[in-house]
Amino acid sequence: MFKKKKKRNPEADKENLLISFPSRSRYAEAYRTLRTNLFFTSMEKEIGSVVITSSVEKEGKTTTATNLAYTIAQSNRKVLLLDCDLRRPHMTSMLVEGKEKGLTHLLNTDLGVRLNQGSLESYSVADLIQLTRLQQRTCCLDIENPETQVAIYFKKGRMKDIHWKNRPESKKLANTLIQENQLTEKEARLALGHQKKSVQRLGAILYSMGIVSKQELSKALSIHTIEAIRAVSAMREGSFTVSSAPKGNGMPATGEELDFEKRYYEFASNAGNLPYIDGVVEQAIKGTEAENLFILPAGSIPPNPSELINSKRMDFLVRYLKKRFDFLVIDTPPVMPASDAVLMAPRTDGTILVMRSGNTERKIVQNVLDQYKSAKLPILGAVLNDVNMKKEGYYQYYEKYYTSYYGN
Repeated sequence: MFKKKKKRNPEADKENLLISFPSRSRYAEAYRTLRTNLFFTSMEKEIGSVVITSSVEKEGKTTTATNLAYTIAQSNRKVLLLDCDLRRPHMTSMLVEGKEKGLTHLLNTDLGVRLNQGSLESYSVADLIQLTRLQQRTCCLDIENPETQVAIYFKKGRMKDIHWKNRPESKKLANTLIQENQLTEKEARLALGHQKKSVQRLGAILYSMGIVSKQELSKALSIHTIEAIRAVSAMREGSFTVSSAPKGNGMPATGEELDFEKRYYEFASNAGNLPYIDGVVEQAIKGTEAENLFILPAGSIPPNPSELINSKRMDFLVRYLKKRFDFLVIDTPPVMPASDAVLMAPRTDGTILVMRSGNTERKIVQNVLDQYKSAKLPILGAVLNDVNMKKEGYYQYYEKYYTSYYGN
């Protein structure tokens, strides 16, 4: 007969959290040493995020992650615990009371909301662009108010074109090229006549007719793109609609792709203004009993943990959280039963592997190390739990050293 698996008791596990121990205890000192060693693992760059995992379950990874985060928070850093063990979210059950919306709701529902229309009172232009990117939509985003009307075209979430519909007459492409002596009024009328009979943009027609050189047209279109980006990013009021992108739109006008996304993030005045995203993330993050220490709970257990961990939305969220917090400590499932830790590791500065003394066979640990080596992922260090110091002969030395230093 199979033995029934013993259910973990979050209340009992709380007894191992540092917040319950005196700051001068050996237990607290061990985690301060871990914190110091972690920050000295790289002299070239400052460590700001780590994955905490283990080879198999019941090695103490969640307790280690929580206590390490608590110790880092004591050094006057704003620290976030991110519970990415979406299979058995033990950290959440230890630190968060009740069923709170967490990571899975944030990724699936809040960042997955498919908008068809709305107001800029609820979503900024930057929110709308970011949500479209994360959902990898192919669509046209029309944004307008009495002063400005702009259409942004996306293909699988990537910005492919931007059209300032009510661009002032003096700033339209034909007039700009005429002012720069790259186009005559007769040539402009001829090209505009062709455009009325075609779905192509004027730039593509001018190039195909050989009227304007590729270099001059690219220069003019780049300026037009920047002007459109500045116009739409300045919009604070108005409405938006999302529809299917018409065929033939977003095609390069010169045979070359303009990098609209790069230009948007270079020239948009409010590219970082994300009131909707700021709000939903703020609702998901919870405070803890410790100062400077916060947690993003796992939320409900999803049917597809690995796919969620490996998603573009998770990638965006980790980058976003790095800007809001001084340090991220990410708890993941053990490596052997799930790939989540290996999928999450590239987004961080490295991994700490937790092992319980006498619990795991060496070949299993070696297998984990081989997986990281094969993926070229750094392991910053290892934590060995539950070492019997009396048995190993360390206790007498450690007791003498610690007592003489602290005088108790």
